[in-house]
Amino acid sequence: MITPDLIQAFKDNVSEFYDISYESLHLLKEITEVRELKAGTILENVGDIPNSVYVIIDGYCRSYFVNEKGKEFTKAIYKPLDIFTSFNAIIKQIPADCYYATLTKCTVIVTNYNEYINLREQHPDILKFHFSYLENLICQNDVRHKELLSMNATERYLSLRKQIPNIDNLIPQYQIATYLSITPVQLSRIRNNLNH
Repeated sequence: MITPDLIQAFKDNVSEFYDISYESLHLLKEITEVRELKAGTILENVGDIPNSVYVIIDGYCRSYFVNEKGKEFTKAIYKPLDIFTSFNAIIKQIPADCYYATLTKCTVIVTNYNEYINLREQHPDILKFHFSYLENLICQNDVRHKELLSMNATERYLSLRKQIPNIDNLIPQYQIATYLSITPVQLSRIRNNLNH
């Protein structure tokens, strides 16, 4: 159930991008549902054409892909109040090239994208939020790309721990390692070095 406290928390988070009115928030509420999901639940499969946008209320999710040899690579890790979907696939209405799954038990808000687009076209504050959020997403991707190119593995790991302090207790080591573009053995060495 979407409670008043939840609406306020979401409004506070959204306001970082653009201050949406309570009226618009309640219209958004009408096109959403709250889902309680177990760890390991697939939200979107490779090949799906997505029609939902997700907001994490509690828990952690990730996007990942699997190469032709069957090896997994974590593309992104999503934390509470992050908004995510396969944006490339949902905007272009093409099949997604990644899986989207829960890493832990999660509570997520699921919004129908087509209905969201209709609201966006009718309400200028939702439209302004939309573009502000997409601009922020582009900036986040720039930072992530720079980290991958300029930071060593230890620095990337420390940056991830700063974003998600309890990451080591939440998800398996191999998933953290693939997100950092290193092997689990390398991650184990980094952790050992930091603990000494």
